[in-house]
Amino acid sequence: MKKTKINLIINREDYQKYEKYFYWLKIVTYSLFGFFLFLFLIFFIFIKKNSDDNDKLILQKSSLLKALAEKKGDEARIFYLQKKYDDLNNFLKDDAFSSTYYGLLNQALKQSSESSTLESFKIDKNRQVEFSISFNEFPELMNFFKFIELEIFLKNFDTISLKNFSIIGDKDKNENYELSFAGVFIKIKQNMINNGKN
Repeated sequence: MKKTKINLIINREDYQKYEKYFYWLKIVTYSLFGFFLFLFLIFFIFIKKNSDDNDKLILQKSSLLKALAEKKGDEARIFYLQKKYDDLNNFLKDDAFSSTYYGLLNQALKQSSESSTLESFKIDKNRQVEFSISFNEFPELMNFFKFIELEIFLKNFDTISLKNFSIIGDKDKNENYELSFAGVFIKIKQNMINNGKN
């Protein structure tokens, strides 16, 4: 009989010995594969958790930056309002309350003459005033001279003096008469100023 196959492993015991090595090699390979798979899953979970934490922190940072930007806008508006408030306080310290004193002078002028016109009015924070009054007719001017000597006019001033008298126009045409005064108004109480504003 002719042999068709060649048995390379002559000894059956040697074959079983190799089979054990292959078995252990297979177990070690599967164990290493399982260990590395386990290690990979741990790293994956760790990296995923860190990534989620980073995403949350980035989202929180962006929301905080947005809130900070809005707060900066609010802070700028508050700073602007504070500046305006300070400017108003500084203005009120230097304010002469000119409208109140203008009204006081205008009321006194209406009592003296209907045809007089207040041409100019200038007052500072110390109540020092300069004003000019013009008249269309000479009799009105004379009536006003009498009026400024009365207590009803003088009671509005601490001091008052005639600074200038001028005639404007031609004798043939209508002449205008202009008087310029300088003086110091009396100090008006704060409640009178507030009433004058309302």
